[in-house]
Amino acid sequence: MKKRNISLLFLAVSVLSLCFSAETATAQRVKKAEYSGQELNNQVIKKMTWTTVTIDKRFEASDSDNLKTTAVIAKYKPEVDKYMEPIGYCPNGLLRGYPVAPLSNWASDAYLEYAQNYIDTTSRTDIDKNIKIDFSLMNFGGIRTEMPKGNVSKYDILSIFPFDNFLVIEELDGDKVQMLMEFFAKTRGQVMSNVKLRTEGGEVKECLIGGQPLDPNRKYVVATIDFLYNGGDNVYPLKYSNWVIETDKKLMNVFIEYIQSLTRQGKNIEAAIDDRLITDGRK
Repeated sequence: MKKRNISLLFLAVSVLSLCFSAETATAQRVKKAEYSGQELNNQVIKKMTWTTVTIDKRFEASDSDNLKTTAVIAKYKPEVDKYMEPIGYCPNGLLRGYPVAPLSNWASDAYLEYAQNYIDTTSRTDIDKNIKIDFSLMNFGGIRTEMPKGNVSKYDILSIFPFDNFLVIEELDGDKVQMLMEFFAKTRGQVMSNVKLRTEGGEVKECLIGGQPLDPNRKYVVATIDFLYNGGDNVYPLKYSNWVIETDKKLMNVFIEYIQSLTRQGKNIEAAIDDRLITDGRK
């Protein structure tokens, strides 16, 4: 599906989630304007009045036979319904937050596992199947809401990860990884898996990757997103890669596929807080 279609679909999903799911909602103020023919052409308002409409029932097609939006909703509803179907179960819900939270921990761990499986099983002939991914890296800003408690749908994942970011795998020299961690110490740490980073006063006090101290003389493979790889959030050290694999795996689809895999294994979506990122005493 093209990016434009994804954006339209996301808009339709958002509209329909309100229309079909809302039992009650806060009253909304709706602007009404009256125009004369000539004033309409000149975009001059003749009279402005306000009224309050309370959204207090489910949307029914019979209520809007005369609305142009009915045709738009009808066009997208079959596709939107697919996004509303449960794909997994989260018994406790996952909160987001900084510097660590269940959702960011789960996302980075799932991302690392998915990326390693992609390397191990892809049919691409240009990828060395012996690559071992050392850590994953995403941005906190790309996580837009929280994982709901109970059934989780594709729409929920689309809401959490709405951006068109793609899986990227690259190799960095150890000194560049050190530069990356020092950058996080001076700015803001990001979402990482298989890393323990402790910073204080803008300096790195401890950095473990895979349980071992960061070695500036070895090479590391990181699973990240194209947004960061291309300099997003000013994460410039990623540009010093020795090699890079740019995939067609969109972030939200990564997590949809990962959750579907969990469900097939009879597993739920679960995570906990740990001490992978400690900054100025906060963890």
